[in-house]
Amino acid sequence: MMTGRQTISVDEIASSKVAGFTACRWTTKHGLPYPLEEALIVTKSNRLEIYAQAIDGLILVHSASVYGYITMLERLRPSTSTTDHLFIGTDRYQYFTVSWDASLKKLRTEQSYLDQADKVLRDSQEADRCHVDPSRRFMTLELYDGVVTVIPLQQATDRGPSAKRQSIAKQEDRGILGSPVQVRIEELAIRSSAFLDVDSSSKTKPRLALLWEDNADTPQLKIRELEYFPDAAGDQASAELKTIAEFRDKLDLGVSHLVPVSAPYGGFLILGERSITYVDSELKTSIPRDLDENATVWVAWEKIDDQRWLLADDYGRLYFMMIMVEGTRVQDWRLDLVGTTSKASALVYLDRGHVFVGSHSGDSQVVKIEEGGLKVAQTFDNIAPILDFTIMDLGRGTEGGQANDFSSGQARLVTASGAWQDGSIRSVRSGVGIEELGSLGEMSHITDMWGLDSTGDSVMQDTLLVTFVDETRIFTFDSEATIEEVDHFHGLELSETTLSASNLSNRRILQVAETSVRIADLDSGMTTSTWRPADGSKITATASNEERLLVVSGGTTLHVFDLSNDLTSISSKSFPTDSQIAGIAIPPAPTSVCVVAFWQSASVAIIEIPSLDSLHTQILGPADTAIPRSVLIANILPDSPPNLFVAMADGTVMTYTMDMSKHTLSNMTRIVLGSEPVTFKKLPRDLSSDSESTLSNIFASCEQPSLIYASEGRMVYSAVNFDKASRVTHFNSGAYPGAIAIATPKELKLALIDAERRTQLHTLPVGETVRCVTYSEGLKMFGMGCIRRMLENGAENGAERLLSRFKVADEVSFKPLDSVELAEEELVECTVVIPVAKDGDSDSLDMFVVGTSMLDESSEQSVKGRILIYEVDKERKLSLMTELGVKGACRSLAICDGKIVAGLVKTVVVYALVPTSIHSHNLHLVKLAAYRTATNPLSLTVTPSTKTSPALIAVADLMKSVSILVLIPPPPNTGLSWALSETARHFAVMWSSSVSVIGDNEWVAADMDGNLIVVRRNVNGVAEDDRKLLEVTSELRLGEIVNSIVPVRMSSENMLTMRARSSSTTADANAVAHLPAGPAVTPQAFLATVEGGVYMLGTISAGYQDVLMRLQQAVSARTKGLGYMPWAKYRAFKNEVREADEPFRFVDGELVEGFLNFSQEDMEGVVAELGAGLGLQAVKGMVEGLRRLH
Repeated sequence: MMTGRQTISVDEIASSKVAGFTACRWTTKHGLPYPLEEALIVTKSNRLEIYAQAIDGLILVHSASVYGYITMLERLRPSTSTTDHLFIGTDRYQYFTVSWDASLKKLRTEQSYLDQADKVLRDSQEADRCHVDPSRRFMTLELYDGVVTVIPLQQATDRGPSAKRQSIAKQEDRGILGSPVQVRIEELAIRSSAFLDVDSSSKTKPRLALLWEDNADTPQLKIRELEYFPDAAGDQASAELKTIAEFRDKLDLGVSHLVPVSAPYGGFLILGERSITYVDSELKTSIPRDLDENATVWVAWEKIDDQRWLLADDYGRLYFMMIMVEGTRVQDWRLDLVGTTSKASALVYLDRGHVFVGSHSGDSQVVKIEEGGLKVAQTFDNIAPILDFTIMDLGRGTEGGQANDFSSGQARLVTASGAWQDGSIRSVRSGVGIEELGSLGEMSHITDMWGLDSTGDSVMQDTLLVTFVDETRIFTFDSEATIEEVDHFHGLELSETTLSASNLSNRRILQVAETSVRIADLDSGMTTSTWRPADGSKITATASNEERLLVVSGGTTLHVFDLSNDLTSISSKSFPTDSQIAGIAIPPAPTSVCVVAFWQSASVAIIEIPSLDSLHTQILGPADTAIPRSVLIANILPDSPPNLFVAMADGTVMTYTMDMSKHTLSNMTRIVLGSEPVTFKKLPRDLSSDSESTLSNIFASCEQPSLIYASEGRMVYSAVNFDKASRVTHFNSGAYPGAIAIATPKELKLALIDAERRTQLHTLPVGETVRCVTYSEGLKMFGMGCIRRMLENGAENGAERLLSRFKVADEVSFKPLDSVELAEEELVECTVVIPVAKDGDSDSLDMFVVGTSMLDESSEQSVKGRILIYEVDKERKLSLMTELGVKGACRSLAICDGKIVAGLVKTVVVYALVPTSIHSHNLHLVKLAAYRTATNPLSLTVTPSTKTSPALIAVADLMKSVSILVLIPPPPNTGLSWALSETARHFAVMWSSSVSVIGDNEWVAADMDGNLIVVRRNVNGVAEDDRKLLEVTSELRLGEIVNSIVPVRMSSENMLTMRARSSSTTADANAVAHLPAGPAVTPQAFLATVEGGVYMLGTISAGYQDVLMRLQQAVSARTKGLGYMPWAKYRAFKNEVREADEPFRFVDGELVEGFLNFSQEDMEGVVAELGAGLGLQAVKGMVEGLRRLH
């Protein structure tokens, strides 16, 4: 939404998911995807994942998105189906059913969505629930207070052959749910509910037990009997829930769950905080037992068999419960502690003692119950809920030089994740991961490396050839990983730099050095062939395949040799002095062509072998700016022609598709990887495989290394999470299978590299809730405010205590460095880093600012919170510099032009950190200005002042949306004070959760309903009221609560680079005639949600706005979500006051990127619908550019 381009236009907003949802909310076991096997179904926000059980653990076999936040999940087995159906309900009160399509190997919609939304009824204060009665005749939904929705399930009919034929004819009707019927009940606040368990063949009326609380918050239990009246004679179907039994005994005030006991025993287990009670089916007999020292809060349960259950509590403890029976009567129950896991949000018993623990606040786990405790068999990383996060490493890929174009792979996000005992700090980075195996020693100025096999009989390497500016060194490895450097190796030249080395057929080794070419025989250890330039010139470039060797001498003469016949010369050609050769490449054998790059003419040419005549010339750009440095030919995509990669002097990589029959280049794409020339190295697609696949990945070395690989039929450029790799080579050795050798500026290492991009996680377990986190680049550490809870052993009723402390940890190792305990009854709320100049030094030191609140805000004490300033000494320890008591809890902090902005309850205050006296080194906080807010300022974001405009502070108020404050400094020599006044406001009721600046006079805000809005300050408004009104320019429903938004802070130079140089893919000249130059989207901020989702938000350039909006519309029209739920409604703004029909001026990056998964026919249909002369390659390139942003 940049306002500088057109006075009547704003940029649309684009959002893309960077890291997937990781929080597990609901789980169940189903007969999906196979009738005789059960699979685990896991929901994560709006996503379904299906896991199959294998020997090594759970394996993800399928995943699918739902256009809605999933709130209900239930297993159905229609009488007409051989497999389970899955009932799915969403937060918009829509539900549908799906089954597994074995032929297509994906989920299939059985019944389109039905909408049960009712604006008159009050939403349920508890979680939405669904139950299927044991006889499988009815389903109940609890969506609203005082209302139970009854849905009849289709039943098999047995009315003779005609009925059977009719059932077969209507295969599309299987799994259909009957029309819903709403039944009103007097119970409003229902804590738990369950059907009374009976035999599945029973024809008795279903009985629903309700655990509810009355107006005095006293829990009650009653059973209602369901009676259903089908529609007849034009009357609508109806149902009743008649009360048939009530439990009169007093229940534990903390009861939370009803657990049905299987027939023939029947009845229920009532789980309470201090007791567990069994009641029979008539609610007449009860067996209460106190938990005594095991008093706890229950969160989940799972049935193992008719007499055993697993129970999970709020502290991550897993219990085993068993009832003792005599005949068909329950006599007693027993509870035993099994072990400790992550806090469970769902439990699923798999088999043979294995249990899936789905967690929202910690890592999900598969645990095995063994004698004496639990064993964690498998862990699924979870970064939810993200309470706060900060960005590290953005733009740090180069020292003192121009930073790269944006890539989220360059951004390391540090999140405050989890809660209580599952709390942690997570380093999240989307990219290709590298795992270091060890170091071979300190070595500087390495120019290249190659892995060799000293036997000539294996695909494994046991020798590493490392070349430097003026020498070559050889390292040998044995099977025990013993490393030895040797002075001689089969007659190779080690006294000068090496340009290329490789194994040849017939047990030979090729070396191309600076002054000579050698072929050595591995059997005799002797050099069998040698060639040197006749004029004594140096070799400047080389390339080879299995049959041919290309060598450039003197920079202008190209020589071709036959490798199958030692070094027999085939041909040579000298080019003019104004055609200096920058690089050469040759396709895999057999081939009759090669590619030569000329830097003076800014061109590449396809040269015929052996004549060395030019078959095709491709101009790369203006001769004075487009300078090629090296070229490489590789097969990246399966079943596709090879690609030519050209590395330019300015860090750009150009890619062409080579037509080997016509000898032409086409489909040019361009991407900026760095600001220096890129060096290529081919790596096998499968590094540890013994197969001789021709497919390769390419490692591109520069300031920010990247891996080029194939994924889903596309070529992907992904940042490598190792920014010091200057050179690499494949080194698949016996001791280190699948390894690569990496040269850094100072040492040589061995490592393992991922084959493609993944979300890389590095975890610092904290064991406490990390309430807030901040990062100091100067101190190279991050600070975190933590809250932990403790059960007081001697306290009455086992009360909990909350304690807070502030910690610091190292940025690389995540090692905790120091911590400071806060006062009793004090909780940490927020933290930020401020640079402070001390002792007259010109360089400032970072200090941590911490805002707190007092636990008992209702007390009569005047101090309701504190602002603490901590400095870090040379031993990296914390010490308190100064503190200030405030009259309201400090909910948010920000830094504005070196001053501290504090969001207190109903107040925003600006403080200055000043010396206590002229000659004092001590600092204290001085209040400069204040502003009264409506309620609670949960989030602050600052636009620094400039020479022409004062600083702006955006405030996200808990109830009153966003207001913009201006900080006005006093005029010089006037004696006036600072002022903080409101300059604009969004006049709407919105329960805000976070706000961030994304441009000049533009902000993005999130609310508690999962919506995002972008507001703009109309500084050029005609009337004063126009200038004070924040107008909404974009809005979208994300579907998740955003806890934190952090802007992407790029320098003005980088912003200009983003605009001037395209980081997105561009196709050839004819295809891009109707697309403007430059990036389609400029990243502006990262968003983190309660569900563990990380999103990137950016502004769309003016030239791409219309095409992306129309592309989104065309893709959404061709995308059928599960249940056929509409995408537009899913992403439309919705809160308690207003509900839209579609998103406004927002582009959903995840949806648009789905274009790349379309069939060729659908892609062409979308492009035809876009019109404007756009070509398929141009649209694909544009979307691929968007995908690379995250």
